[in-house]
Amino acid sequence: MSMAKKSEPPPQDSLATAPKATFLRLGHKNHSQWNALGSASFILISGGMSLAWGAGFAVHSAHREQLLLTVHMQVAWYATAILGALFGAFYTHRLPQQPIYIFGSCLVIASGILFLAWPQSPGAIIAARYLDGLANGLVFVPALSTVGEIAVTEIRGLLAATVEQLSSNTGILMQLIYTAVWQVDWNVVIVADQVHGVLSIIYGVIALALSLTLCVESPVHLLMRSNEQRAVVALRHLQRPYMVTSETLLRLDEHKLYVAANREMCSRLSLQKGFPSLVKLLALRLLGIMCLNFIICSALYETASQLVSSFHAWPYVVFGVLRWSGCFFVVLLMDTTGRKKPTLFGIFSTGAFAIAFANLFGRTPHMITALVMLFSLQFFAGLGQCASAVYLTEAFPLGLKPHLVAVVYLVELITRLLLCSFTPSIAGITAYFHVLGTLSMVFFLLGIFCLPETKLVTLAEAQIKFSKWFNKDF
Repeated sequence: MSMAKKSEPPPQDSLATAPKATFLRLGHKNHSQWNALGSASFILISGGMSLAWGAGFAVHSAHREQLLLTVHMQVAWYATAILGALFGAFYTHRLPQQPIYIFGSCLVIASGILFLAWPQSPGAIIAARYLDGLANGLVFVPALSTVGEIAVTEIRGLLAATVEQLSSNTGILMQLIYTAVWQVDWNVVIVADQVHGVLSIIYGVIALALSLTLCVESPVHLLMRSNEQRAVVALRHLQRPYMVTSETLLRLDEHKLYVAANREMCSRLSLQKGFPSLVKLLALRLLGIMCLNFIICSALYETASQLVSSFHAWPYVVFGVLRWSGCFFVVLLMDTTGRKKPTLFGIFSTGAFAIAFANLFGRTPHMITALVMLFSLQFFAGLGQCASAVYLTEAFPLGLKPHLVAVVYLVELITRLLLCSFTPSIAGITAYFHVLGTLSMVFFLLGIFCLPETKLVTLAEAQIKFSKWFNKDF
């Protein structure tokens, strides 16, 4: 009897509280890792606002018509983001990251000042978009290249998804909210574009403060420079308590093995191993771009305007909140449920709702249903794209990681620019959603066999999984 009692499982309550306590403990112990990339997060929030502004979600802007008709204003943000990403591919893992984050923060502040001081001047707005685009391009590549190197394995998914996807969607949400609630007939001194400027200044100041005080270099970058002593110091600052422990030394050994294994790879072999990852990530990220652009903005406007006599604020707000919510809910699952299941579920649901919207769009008795389909599509687009940021920091061989991350980002930017540069017809919108739905379904089927599950594995193990064309693990 005594033996039977000893083998009884612990009470249910203790089992239920253990994961929560573990998650809270991990968050408390490793919050310095988010602080190290906090400046990049706030710069990317500003970038999310600019992406939404450039996609047409700027109804009360004095420059919306010019945005639709003037190539210069359309191209400005994307052109300098491309230049910044090209430079980022060169300096990541070669130069310290802190000066770049400081410079990017100052560019965001300068962009906000231009929006705030000269909201009616097209030249000032174009210059502001140039500056914000450059800041985002400079920061995106190093942030996404090093976030996986800074984070511990247990929270790598949470941190990577927060730094890029959640930040970008927060910026999109802020743009949609102030666009929605602003009224041109309000008796206020500040205009809508000045609100954009105020928010950009706030994000830039917070980013600057974080980059000056809490930025920590990637220990992998320091080991690549053969500076083991500074790598230990960096690891010490990335955890609590701020001291060298046995866990610190274990992480140091893991990073040293990762660097050593990748040093043995020549550029040709690195490209060969990184090519399957590049194809998979381009397909996944481009599907995400197809869910937020001027065609989507036009579909929202056309659908909502047929339901009400004047276009009210609430469709914008619901659209933005649902997209952000889909991303937020799944961010918390990146290191428990994993990356693959939420991605496939989100992509499948996005495709289903895209096809449903295409079949209902333009049929007046069914427009309220079509609007619900469009809202649902945004929720699942936010959900399905969340893991793409995690995959981006895990997928590529170390030697070419910044270059391949930059390639993905460059293709994204060029695609966004192309999709935002023309006004679609009603028939064009319908055809677009049929294409989006079809591509999503194809990716879902291929993803079952090709996408890897990389939760709770080291960067080296994740890299090996991604180098294979087929991964059936869940």
